[in-house]
Amino acid sequence: MVEIFELLENIKKRPSLYLNGESINQLKAFLEGYYFCKHSFERSNSPQDQMWFRFQQWIEKKYSIKTSQSWAQILLFFSTDEYEALKNFWVLFEEFKNNQPQIEK
Repeated sequence: MVEIFELLENIKKRPSLYLNGESINQLKAFLEGYYFCKHSFERSNSPQDQMWFRFQQWIEKKYSIKTSQSWAQILLFFSTDEYEALKNFWVLFEEFKNNQPQIEK
């Protein structure tokens, strides 16, 4: 199974291959399906998965938000529409990765 960061990079390059429309909620739904599949096949979480799971807290801290809203909903709130929220996600995800300790591939 492809690791989460490689998968996200593939989605970024060709979103229409993975998503039913370029929207932040389509990305979130796809990633929920990815993790449902991993869980269903009892795949353990990799270091990349552990890092990804911190993205929610990082977004909350970045926007000074204390809420039960998902990272996708927070990004949508601070964007004009779903498409812009997705574009903002790619920028913020790169910033997030660059501010994390290096992990194994």
